[in-house]
Parts: sequence; C-alpha cells; structure tokens
Amino acid sequence: MPDEILATVIKSWKPRFVNNGVDMNDYQWTVENLDKWDQWYDAWMGLGRKHEELALEAERAGRAVTAGEAYYRAAIAYHFAVFCWIHNLDEYAAGHRRRVECYGKALPTLDPPGERVAFPLEGITLPAYLRKPRGVARPPVVLFISGLDSAKEEHATFERFFLQRGLATLTLDGPGQGETWYKMKMRVDFEVTATAAIDWLLGRGDVDGTRVGICGVSLGGYLAPRCAAFEPRLKAVASCGGLHSLGDRNFVNEHHLRRFCHIWGAKDEADVRQKARGATLDGAAKNIRAPLLIVHGEKDNLIPPSDPYRTYEQASGPKRWVCYPEGNHVCNNIIYKYRPLVADFMVEHLA
Repeated sequence: MPDEILATVIKSWKPRFVNNGVDMNDYQWTVENLDKWDQWYDAWMGLGRKHEELALEAERAGRAVTAGEAYYRAAIAYHFAVFCWIHNLDEYAAGHRRRVECYGKALPTLDPPGERVAFPLEGITLPAYLRKPRGVARPPVVLFISGLDSAKEEHATFERFFLQRGLATLTLDGPGQGETWYKMKMRVDFEVTATAAIDWLLGRGDVDGTRVGICGVSLGGYLAPRCAAFEPRLKAVASCGGLHSLGDRNFVNEHHLRRFCHIWGAKDEADVRQKARGATLDGAAKNIRAPLLIVHGEKDNLIPPSDPYRTYEQASGPKRWVCYPEGNHVCNNIIYKYRPLVADFMVEHLA
C-alpha cells in the first residue's frame, strides 16, 4: 500500500505525466513497485538514465534524430524525478541539471526545433525556449507560464498545439520557477516577467512582438491573468486550471505547503503568507481588458472552479468561461478538448 504522499501523486498526476511526454509503459513500470514516497526520486532518475544511455548510444551511431528523441524522454523523466522533490535540495539540483542538459540536446530535434534564449530582468536573465512554426514569417507569440512544480522543459506537447496553428511559443522560467529559482524567487509583481519578455521580443526580427498572448497552467493560470492585468500589450490571455489569489490559498496538505515555501523561499506557512501578501487578482482582474479564456475542470481536486470564476467575473474585457464536468486539475485527462480550445482562442486573437 503506497504511503499518503505517493498515493496522492500517483492518483492525481498520471494524466499529466503521460500527456506531457512520459511513455505510458514507462510510467507504469516506474510506479508499480513503489511503496513509499522516499523511493520516487531513485526510480525516476533511473528512468532518466536509461533514456540518456539510449541517447548516447544513438549519438555514437550517428543517429541524431533518435538521440534527440531519447534525450527528450530523459529530460522529462529527470523533471518528474524532482518536480516535487524539494526536501533534498542536493538531489533536486542533480535532477534539475540533468533535465536542463538533456532537454537542451533534444531541442534541435523537436518538430519544429527550439532555440534556447534568455532575456534580461533586473540584473539577471530569464531562460526560455523559443519555437517558431514552419513556413510562417514573423509569427505572433504565445508566452507560456508554468505551474507550481512544473518548469519550461515540461511543455513541448502543449506548445505543439500553438505551433501547428502558426503561432510561435516562448516558454520560460519566471521568478521562482526552474532555473530562475536559483537567482530570483517568486514575487508578487510577476507581471514584470511578461513586460521583459515583450520588450525582448520586440527586438527580434523573426517574430512579431506586437502580437503576443499569454497562457498559463495551474499556478501559471493565476500568473497569466496577473500579467495581463498589468501589461496592456498582451493581446489575449488563457488560464488553465488557475486560481484567483495566492495570498489566501488553502494548502491541501503539508506536501503542498512545502512546494509553495520552495518557490517563495519561505521557511513556513506564516512566512509564505507574508511574502505572498498582495498576490491576488482581487482589485486587479478588473484591469484585464484583453480577451480572456478561463478553462477549468469540475473534478479539480486542488482548485475548485468557484475560485477562478471570481477572475472571470471581475475581468473587464471580452471573456469566456469553460468548465468541463469530467475535467481534473488543468483538465490533463481531456487534453484533446481543452488544448485545441486554447490554441484556437489564441489564433482568433493573435493571427
């Protein structure tokens, strides 16, 4: 019988893992013999090493595409080894480094390929991956914002929906996320990230920095509307499985609280609430005048639909609310419904 944390992770996140790049069989083989959360890291790091070895073998044989595919699988496995593994930061850092390195080696073989880029923000640079659709001159761009425990390497399968419709994607690690966590923790005014990204995009000749939308998942489903409330150059915003306020967030369990402490650099719940004071869309959502799409799942076990519905009610511009009765958190169990919806929405308002 799996312990409480392991049982919760397995029950909640299987659709996310599989739809974001983990092979179904790999998932089953990796989790089926686990009894304790303490076994999680070693099991997923082992899966990552297996695929990295396949990549090295393919490289030695001169098979670049095969190597890239294996590096991608390795990166995703390393990512999910550490996505919640914040109680041991040495192990977390080791998995983080393998994720970033392997994903970097996979980038040229993605279809379409990606480019690692960085743009400045207050004395540091924010790392990101830029991917552009084939055959489109100066495409519009969708900024993609991760959730509480995701990072920019997790989202290639979602990016594909935008790319297939002629939109470029800039998927980034903002404050408190992925690589940027080491340089800057989560901040109330996360919208500075979108402002910095647009400023940088306007300096590139291969994309259209005047036509930029933003999409976020889970915690990113709060951060994206937050950006739109304060950055008027955003032309469209999509929130997937988001929430309305961080400051009064109810934590599901101790494991959930620790992840919030991690991104904010906080020592306990009181410290998180102090650092997150002002991180809310109350009083700010009325400033969202760009077209807004909010997608949620009725069966979301982390964020009830009533929470993001407050954002929908308060937004001032054109808006659409979609809540799928069968949808789980971020509707990862029905990506064939919600991801085309989000991508088509972006095309409608950016293309």
